[in-house]
Amino acid sequence: MRILRIAVAAALAAGTVVGGLALSAAPASADVPASNPIQYVSQYFWSGGFPASGTVSCPSGDRVVSSGASAPGGQVTGIAPDINSFTSATATATASGYAQVTVGCEPAAALSEVTTQTIQLPYGSGFRRGVVVCPAGMHAFGGGGYMVRPFGIVSPGDSSYMASNTVTGDGRGWTYTAHAANAYDAPVITTQCAPLRGSYVSQTYAPEANYKGANVYGSCLPGYTALSGGVYLSKPDATEVQVGFIDYSIPASGASGTRWYVDGNDYQDRIGDWLIAVEQCIR
Repeated sequence: MRILRIAVAAALAAGTVVGGLALSAAPASADVPASNPIQYVSQYFWSGGFPASGTVSCPSGDRVVSSGASAPGGQVTGIAPDINSFTSATATATASGYAQVTVGCEPAAALSEVTTQTIQLPYGSGFRRGVVVCPAGMHAFGGGGYMVRPFGIVSPGDSSYMASNTVTGDGRGWTYTAHAANAYDAPVITTQCAPLRGSYVSQTYAPEANYKGANVYGSCLPGYTALSGGVYLSKPDATEVQVGFIDYSIPASGASGTRWYVDGNDYQDRIGDWLIAVEQCIR
């Protein structure tokens, strides 16, 4: 789990979290048990080669526990649950045709000891990185990141080159990295937090270099369930690739249960980069 732990340390050392607006919420309702069935709901939205956004909601009475997206022939630039209700999620993307946003949902009444943490970083253009961290004793799940303009306006065309949107390697936070187009853009990063007793973070690697692209399925050990997942495009020093893109970071079913599928490309001609599928695994 070295790669994402280093990324968290680097982000904190750079002051990206403390420089933003930190928000937290009170508990929603004991822990998130793996016995809870996760219901997946997907929505397709038209892009047609232009930046677009799509939102999908959980059934009434349910809460988002994961969110993912795909943008065939393009790139996903942001994925996150609604920071006020956590009953829906929105993705921003540019796809050649339709893009997809998917949420994993569980009954809200079955979740307990859940809190949320959200930060907004200062406005500014260029390569932006941030990490939001759960309180001591809590672990992250069902988070996300995206770019906003002033007054919280989401603009699909204001971000590109998303290189991370995932739980951190130590399982205690959520990291998001992308390029902001304008000086009035700011990353918003959010996560849900619970004890998740006995959980661990799974990371599955695929080599990524020389513009070739890569894809990989991540999964949990037998007896564990993938509560939520994400993606991390890593340089050899374990920080995020600054010029690359992700077109899939989405749950996918397999013989052993739900897995997390990621696909991306690195625009930098360098050996030693990795595409990583990451899951928060519970039992």
